[in-house]
Amino acid sequence: MPRDLAAQLAEAPTEPASRIWIDGDRIVAAAIAVGPGALPLAVRTTIDAVAPRGELLFQGREWSARGDGFRIEKRYRENAIEHTRSALIAANGDVLERSHSVPIAEAPQNVLAAAMERGHRVDEVRIVSGATQEEYWSCTVTNRIGAVYVVDVSLTGKLLHTKRRAAVRAES
Repeated sequence: MPRDLAAQLAEAPTEPASRIWIDGDRIVAAAIAVGPGALPLAVRTTIDAVAPRGELLFQGREWSARGDGFRIEKRYRENAIEHTRSALIAANGDVLERSHSVPIAEAPQNVLAAAMERGHRVDEVRIVSGATQEEYWSCTVTNRIGAVYVVDVSLTGKLLHTKRRAAVRAES
């Protein structure tokens, strides 16, 4: 994480919300919303190639285990079907990670079964790729009391990791 992460979070716009990922008592990743002028030309060129057009949902500077870069998420509506794409792109334009949603009915049953170990309703299914190949599925699920989890499942259907998603208000 950058040394001035707290200061950057304090200066970040409130919408879209910045994001932090916590593992135990450590911040392991963060994404802070930025305006269009903050994207290097190489990042803009790459995002136009891997996720052209679409409705911008989030654009921010991200620090994570994948590397430092810019996270861009977009929504697409084609006829009555909606899907999303996300990419983490390094400042030089290299794709560090990308993902796209898949209709729940088209997701493998063993992936859905593994995800439903944390919740009774699957809200979204995404296939996540690194720089060169698909690596795992990421499923957003909700349990009976309304808690939301992001469940990572291997390509073969093995539960890998579960993260709780919570909306947090921070004051500085």
